[in-house]
Amino acid sequence: MPRIFSSSEECLNPRVERASVARFFLERARKVETVGPIRAVIYQDKHPSLAEERDIAEKKRLLPLLKLNGMQRVLDIGCGTGRWTGSIIEHCRAYHGIDFSPELIEHARSSYSTSDKLRFSVTSAENYSLESLKEQLPFDRILCCGVMIYLNDEDVESAFRCMASVAAPRARIVLREPVGMGRRLTIKEHFSEELEQSYNAIYRTQKELEGYMSNTLYTDGFTLATQCDVYEAPLNNRAETIQRALVLERA
Repeated sequence: MPRIFSSSEECLNPRVERASVARFFLERARKVETVGPIRAVIYQDKHPSLAEERDIAEKKRLLPLLKLNGMQRVLDIGCGTGRWTGSIIEHCRAYHGIDFSPELIEHARSSYSTSDKLRFSVTSAENYSLESLKEQLPFDRILCCGVMIYLNDEDVESAFRCMASVAAPRARIVLREPVGMGRRLTIKEHFSEELEQSYNAIYRTQKELEGYMSNTLYTDGFTLATQCDVYEAPLNNRAETIQRALVLERA
């Protein structure tokens, strides 16, 4: 079955194959030249205006939540084509975008001139450290948009541990994630007519995500400070999932 619903209490939840996810993003990177860098990562290949509207609405909602005043060091997890880079770089002291797709990072690097202030790295969201990123100082702000849906459960916990390990003593994390409405939805090898690609993802409930945070981020001193929907009703056109923003602080 391509669409599998399950409850958070089930011991064995469906998994996604990492190789399938990697193939998906390789194809997305190949489509950048035809659909553009925004549609390539927002997945509205046949609806360019909707992709643009979602991009604008997301940044309008989340950028204030980052609380940037030019002094912060920002880590952008799952930066993709560098969709957020231009909106952040003018408001921070340093920006480092990471993504596990070499092809998407290649596009990001081609769009921005890297410097001491701006860097990109190829690395997985669940396996990095300040040392592996060649960073001397921790990050004051961490942005992570739509990454957890491509990770299996144990990797979600690892991703949260990585965030805590590279965060400054006083840090803020802004997590934007599509979540299941009441129950988990797993998409396995579903062929999307919109994308003309096979798609794999796990839409956990917010309760499930917070459960993983309780074993990782919360034990490292983070608390959930703010939560909200990302889009207004017309832009959130999914009946089974909704885009949520969760803001965590360590003060």
